[in-house]
Amino acid sequence: MSSPEPAPPPVSPYYQDPLETWTAKFARKFKENPWVPIGCVATCGALIMSAVKLRQGQSKQMNYWLRARVGLQGATVVALLMGTTWGREFIKEHFGDKEAIAVAEEEAKRAKEAQRERERQEFEERLRAAQLATEQEETFGVSGGKRVVGGTTTTTAETGKSEVVEAAKKSNGWRLWRTSSSQEKDDSSKS
Repeated sequence: MSSPEPAPPPVSPYYQDPLETWTAKFARKFKENPWVPIGCVATCGALIMSAVKLRQGQSKQMNYWLRARVGLQGATVVALLMGTTWGREFIKEHFGDKEAIAVAEEEAKRAKEAQRERERQEFEERLRAAQLATEQEETFGVSGGKRVVGGTTTTTAETGKSEVVEAAKKSNGWRLWRTSSSQEKDDSSKS
């Protein structure tokens, strides 16, 4: 005899099938909040009627349908907000499956813990990479913007600007320094 097949695990109310067709999605969304698509159809109907009345030249009737469209559109927005915030929670609390809600909350908790663990591992990887980079900098004699000279660490400010200025003046690539140094030579030769 064949053994009975195990029951499938409960499906979370937040689960969305990636292969869901647009008609199946519309049917699911219509079940969740039927007032939004009804309001959309009514709003479109009022807009079409106002266009028909405009074409017929009946301005009073056209204004009536435009006002109806605004009212229906407002009611649709209210239905949308109620369905996505308060209404959905109300329906789940009073009409929802308690086990499915508990399973969904447990799945969310596990997903959050997995996300935290992933973030912790990424942080540790970045920390190890930073430590390795620091060790490499120290090996090459550069440490956090400092220069290691003869085993002691000195900042570039301690070495003084004069060394940099003198090196720049001796350089042939600095036209500005060459002109000022050549002027100094001319001044010294005149005296």
